Amino acid sequence: MEGVRVWARQHPSTMGFALSGASVATGVVLTNWVDVIKVRQQTAGYNNRNFLATGFNVVRHEGVLSLYRGCTAAVARGVLYGGLRIGLYSPVKTALGADEPGTGVHRKIAAGMLSGAVAAAACNPTDLVKTRMQTAGPRQGVAQVVRCVVAAEGWAGLWRGTTPSMARAALLTAGQCATYDEVKLLFTRDLGWEDTLGTHFAVSGVTGLVTTTLISPVDMVKTSMFVGERMRPWACAKGVVERHGLRGLFRGWTANWARQGPMTTVIFVTLEGLRHGFGMDGI
Repeated sequence: MEGVRVWARQHPSTMGFALSGASVATGVVLTNWVDVIKVRQQTAGYNNRNFLATGFNVVRHEGVLSLYRGCTAAVARGVLYGGLRIGLYSPVKTALGADEPGTGVHRKIAAGMLSGAVAAAACNPTDLVKTRMQTAGPRQGVAQVVRCVVAAEGWAGLWRGTTPSMARAALLTAGQCATYDEVKLLFTRDLGWEDTLGTHFAVSGVTGLVTTTLISPVDMVKTSMFVGERMRPWACAKGVVERHGLRGLFRGWTANWARQGPMTTVIFVTLEGLRHGFGMDGI
């Protein structure tokens, strides 16, 4: 084990990617059921119900296991997308000079947005397949969904909705990583908290609320583009507002928070623990 710790300290970026992917995959497995309910809320049209009613309706008509539809694609996405998104944050932050004393939070936000956008562009097919699998209708496997998309739209169809995906990922990563970074500094440096498990839980709880609010509008647009007619992001957003008002952009906020809150906590608490276990510095 000591040899692994030495290797981890010698290759922090590579190990950072691996541990980030493992942390996100853990969060995905624990919260996939919330993601399914959120997608169903966002695609329900005028028959939209609240979070609990939607979940009950899914279970009643499709069974409990339906809450884990798309979990295979979600875990694959978590490992690839999550590993890139969070794993890139530290090296990009260092490259932008955000680690230097006295630098503003804007560089951390820029690092988060760049990391998230790059990860989303690279991993968009896994996100599209996951969302298609989670919508109502006949149960399909990953290969079936991919074949259907490619047959109907070509390989480029797997990158449908990339623009809102990149926007969402940019806001998500900036919201998670930069907020966690700054709030942790506030708690440990200014409020005198120790860098302990309790601090990690508290900081990640605040981070989850901030992140959910930032990503909800683009998440709604992204889901609509993945499962609806092909259109540009702004046209899609305009259509949502025309049909449901501005509140329509925050459809599924409760489900989003029910997923992002616990998931953000799982990701950062797990990642902090893994980094500590492998002898690496905290986030």
